[in-house]
Amino acid sequence: MRTLLLLLALCLAASGAGIEDAVTEYELANGLHVIIYVDSSAPVVSTHAWYRVGAYDEPRGLTGISHMTEHMTFKHTDRYTPGTFHRTVDEAGGYNNGFTSTYYTGYYEDLARDRWELALELEAARMARCVFDPEEFATEHQVVTEEWRLGRNNPSTRHWQAFEALAYTAHPHRQPVIGWGDDVARYTADKVRDWYERYYDPANAVLVVAGDIRPEAARKLIDRHFGRLKGKPVERTDFYDLEPEPDGERRAELRLRTRNPSLLVGYRIPGFRDTADYYAGEMLGAILGGGRTSRLYRRLVIGDGLATEVWASAGVTLDPDLLYISVRPRSESDIPAIEVAIQEEVVRLAEEPIPAIELTRVCNQVRADYVFAQDRVSTMARVLAANHLLHGDWRAWTRYPDRVTRVTPEQVRQFARNYLTRERRTVVALLPAKDES
Repeated sequence: MRTLLLLLALCLAASGAGIEDAVTEYELANGLHVIIYVDSSAPVVSTHAWYRVGAYDEPRGLTGISHMTEHMTFKHTDRYTPGTFHRTVDEAGGYNNGFTSTYYTGYYEDLARDRWELALELEAARMARCVFDPEEFATEHQVVTEEWRLGRNNPSTRHWQAFEALAYTAHPHRQPVIGWGDDVARYTADKVRDWYERYYDPANAVLVVAGDIRPEAARKLIDRHFGRLKGKPVERTDFYDLEPEPDGERRAELRLRTRNPSLLVGYRIPGFRDTADYYAGEMLGAILGGGRTSRLYRRLVIGDGLATEVWASAGVTLDPDLLYISVRPRSESDIPAIEVAIQEEVVRLAEEPIPAIELTRVCNQVRADYVFAQDRVSTMARVLAANHLLHGDWRAWTRYPDRVTRVTPEQVRQFARNYLTRERRTVVALLPAKDES
């Protein structure tokens, strides 16, 4: 009881109103959206520059081009020559990196508060003044090609790629962030430059600065480095209705050189934009496979001993996605029994009311995660940037705990009835390759 009361006190202390008091938000004339988050608990500042571009935007023939562009933006600008980007941050005692995902590409630097302006210099140069030298491109293209090959040789990566390519027939969700091999092989410096010039624009980005800073001083520095950059609106295609409704179960078997079998099961469910349904799916996923007290873990791992690992979660995307269930069976022969158990638990969710104690457990976990996310300024910067780009408003994150914890048992049951059906299901098993001798 004491732990629960402490948790609730923490949740109240970290309410949305409290976070809003720590945020300064504005937009430059060139369209760059700026979010400043003050947290003086440690003398560090985390700077994030994220762009609305990722695998979602890539047409056939250019899959993975956002990831290739990310690699090239660390190479060369008008001021920073090849090799100096990372070294400059290292010499300042900081850390930097970048990543590409389905909906956005992001970059960040973590630096001491007396050196954080360096991050603004680097990101302003990356935003507008990258150089795409053909020889440098050839070298980095080899790096990305090798990264693709490593993924191709990884059974788990192959499993996930096969699973998502089967679950979707038309939507960009079916293509891997790193791209398909034939497309990766055909990149050129000109193609990457064109992609960069189209999407790397202040009006297509959000800059988040979080840490031990003063908003007015930070604003002056941000305006100095980014205010002169030119911006223009960036058109982006919306693929929400592109994927047809599933009309039957999809199933495949993948045999590769692996010792450990694996099973992926997915059900087509709504995305963020279907708000009411989405939060019911979040709750359902947590009940089904969110940790060691979840239904599937207790049954498959603790009870029947058919698996060593299991988790379930709703996909975090704008467009319709999947409720994912991942299982590590003890042996290939256990997979049929595992599938039966999953189906029985799904039917149980659709037919029986959720006990109040289960809803309380999930609500407490959601609120705890919400509090713990505020422990590090780098995590907060990531949360604010992601919610701005996905929802158009970082405050969506502050509303998240309340939205999830207001889900009723009947909403969870109706969600299971509507979406966890056989015709909406995709199943792909990864199995050890058979001995061909």
